[in-house]
Amino acid sequence: MTPTLNAAERAHTPPSALNPAVHQAVQDMTPLKGKNALVVDSALATRRALQDQLSQLGARSVVFASSVSEVEQQLLSRDYSLIVCEYQLEGERNGQQLLEDLRVNRKLDPHVAFMMVTGERSYANVVAVAEFEPDDYLIKPFTASTLSDRVVRIFNKKLRLSKIYSAHFEGRFEELPALCLEMLVEYPQYSLELERVRIESYFRSGQLDKAEAALKEDLEQEPRPWMKLLLAKLKVERKRYDEAGQLLSGIVKHNPEYLAASDLFADVLWEQNRPADALDILEKMGAKALASTTRLRKLADLSVRVGDNTRSKNYLNKVIDRSRNTSLSQLGDYLQLSKIYVAEGRVDEAEKLTAKLRSTVSSSALEIARAILNIQRDISDDRGGRAKERLHAFFEEHTDDLDSMEPETLTSLLEMCFSVNIPGKGYELARLISKRKPSKGMLDRIRVAIEAFKQDFEDS
Repeated sequence: MTPTLNAAERAHTPPSALNPAVHQAVQDMTPLKGKNALVVDSALATRRALQDQLSQLGARSVVFASSVSEVEQQLLSRDYSLIVCEYQLEGERNGQQLLEDLRVNRKLDPHVAFMMVTGERSYANVVAVAEFEPDDYLIKPFTASTLSDRVVRIFNKKLRLSKIYSAHFEGRFEELPALCLEMLVEYPQYSLELERVRIESYFRSGQLDKAEAALKEDLEQEPRPWMKLLLAKLKVERKRYDEAGQLLSGIVKHNPEYLAASDLFADVLWEQNRPADALDILEKMGAKALASTTRLRKLADLSVRVGDNTRSKNYLNKVIDRSRNTSLSQLGDYLQLSKIYVAEGRVDEAEKLTAKLRSTVSSSALEIARAILNIQRDISDDRGGRAKERLHAFFEEHTDDLDSMEPETLTSLLEMCFSVNIPGKGYELARLISKRKPSKGMLDRIRVAIEAFKQDFEDS
């Protein structure tokens, strides 16, 4: 039996405590209560305005940063529940590049909200930022009530679906279908998202038949682009590339903003030995294609595959500039670009790359890069004997380091092994790379290196 309050007790009791529904409403309107917020913006006036607005939403503290490097330092020093980030920042990197780094390298806890703020209204810009899934996207100018409404909506959703987000982030996909059905009963307003997570979790946990059956049922009722994309992924998983290609062609035609569909379509075309068509699909995305470091690498690999070193250099330079001094940076990008420069006789440009590397990689990785550059130069100068000696010396010194090297670095070493007639080591590296789930670009490079070696062997 619920105890009743006398008049004196009621007078000293907050209204929200008298009615659970009111209490919940008050909680819903102060989602940042006791939490930290990080505002990333170089404009003092904007920072002050956001500080006032977030404090009214209950934020315990509002901390400021004006560049990506400052954000990285702040994230190491304390936990934040909300990041409000301006697109244009001080320094070489912008808010979109920060978000890509955080998403790709899983540095954001699923319960942390990331809001992008920008004055840029162009369609391409909005689509490119959306690719990295900010929790919301605010276009300036916006009012205090708009910010409040968005923050309240985001955190109410994160609170209600917290079990879903945690299981997804931790890779517990086999638990998600039942969780989604449970949440659907309690929160029907999120039915579209819950249905998508449910079906995708079947796919991610390897239950392909269940995923396909659920997709076909939903497609008959209310088809959506993400359903067709997931069905195409199922076809690819089963190596039914023609069927996948037909599905993806339709999605790309009718939903050009769906970047993931263009990426998968390019992969399918590549598998069908149509690299020029794959390159064309990605390049038709224009500025949107340049938003992702992963996609830029794919464009560079495809350019090499079609024999266009000029385009490959262009994309590799973009990758290096975009990922420099971030965890997205890879030694293999520098090695690929230096190989092209050395082959063109532009050793000075290759040397400049090692200078850039100093601020990006460890001293041991820099030593490896310099050693590989010297071997590349010997091969280009037709000093095969000297290159072979250097390679043997390299493997003697770095035998214990091979397991920890990036697949891209190992692929560069493999190419040189077959180039100077050390096939045994080349095949050993191929086996090592195959355990790392190599990209299509790496597999192509390995195949080309082996075929060239076999052809030279037959000719001799």
